[in-house]
Amino acid sequence: MGTKRLWLLIAIPLLLTLIACGPALRAARTATPPEQPVPMPTAAPLAPARDTAAAEGMRAYLVPEAYQVVEERMVISTAQLTLIVDEVEQTLPEIQALAVQMNGYIVSSSSYRTATDRLAATITIRVPAERYQEALTRLREMARKVEAESLSGEDVTDQYVDLRARLKALRATEEELLALLREVRESEGNAEQKAQAILSIYNQLTTVRSEIEQIQGQMQYLEKMSAMATITVELRPYEPKVEQPVVEEGFRPSRTLRAAARTLVAVLQWLYKALIWLVVVLLPVLALVALPVGLIVFIIVWRQRRRKRSG
Repeated sequence: MGTKRLWLLIAIPLLLTLIACGPALRAARTATPPEQPVPMPTAAPLAPARDTAAAEGMRAYLVPEAYQVVEERMVISTAQLTLIVDEVEQTLPEIQALAVQMNGYIVSSSSYRTATDRLAATITIRVPAERYQEALTRLREMARKVEAESLSGEDVTDQYVDLRARLKALRATEEELLALLREVRESEGNAEQKAQAILSIYNQLTTVRSEIEQIQGQMQYLEKMSAMATITVELRPYEPKVEQPVVEEGFRPSRTLRAAARTLVAVLQWLYKALIWLVVVLLPVLALVALPVGLIVFIIVWRQRRRKRSG
């Protein structure tokens, strides 16, 4: 296969190792004071004719500030609002229409009933980042009162720059592996050695392409999240506090007087019924019981007197 190709098979894994250790190198550069030179990793020299693309990709990754320029910061904006409104039934459709008008969309929406059987709701929308403040202003205008508000922003610019630099280096490595694969296929030599070299290159290409797809997915996620702001709104109905009156509603002295009179009549009726029961039922029963008892007592007393006279 030639000394040059054999050396490239050794240098490519070293290049992949440097790419995999990228976050650690970047953290080391961040922690190093500006006035001190940053030590660069050393590796075996690459062949100048074949490895220009790979070398440029590695330099772009190791020093992303010199090769990557971000025109504006990438910030993921989120907000949470609690709004007191007159009618949730009316405000909820207005927020849904607002999201559509601003070229956004509804993430989720739910509603429930309060203890006083009033409708309350929670809705999450996403709007373009450039219309984020406009959306917040219009939401505040819908409310009778803004009870709570929380705004936050996560700057992901450095993370995105790091991913873009790693992607560039990986693509350069992929191009070099493809070129090396073509060269090995066109070369003359031992068939077994060629098969082993081709299999090794295929394995390295699979690893590189997997990392490329993963980084592309992370970059797309950051792009989508920073391009659209997320706003969660909790809608609560306005419920005025009812003060207790000095005199309870419905207090009427005449009603109380009538109630007392009805109670008196009921008591008199009960006494009258009790008297009737006493005369009609209780007294005859007592008479029936007392008559035999009285007769027995009379006989006993009469006999005792008679004995005393006879003695």
